[in-house]
Amino acid sequence: MLTIDVQPQRLTFRGVLDRNTLLNYWPFQQLNTLSGTVVFDFSELQSIDTAGLAWLLKQLALASKAGLVVQLQQVPEQLRSLARVSDVLELLPIAQ
Repeated sequence: MLTIDVQPQRLTFRGVLDRNTLLNYWPFQQLNTLSGTVVFDFSELQSIDTAGLAWLLKQLALASKAGLVVQLQQVPEQLRSLARVSDVLELLPIAQ
């Protein structure tokens, strides 16, 4: 299960972002309600697979087209590892 809590300029991801859960967030309407800088908080993300990574990259591209600046916070090592193996780590705007 995946839930995404929407707060002003912050989306908190809880649960599992994989091929079974991401369909509930396609299309990802939450981006349409935001402006400026937006934080994707992964502190409560339990797991992600390659489909979840592909979904995230798509959302980052859509956010950029909409003029949003996204910062990823509390990025789990599993997501970093998938991005590294897929050679897309540099595409993730990970906040330090």
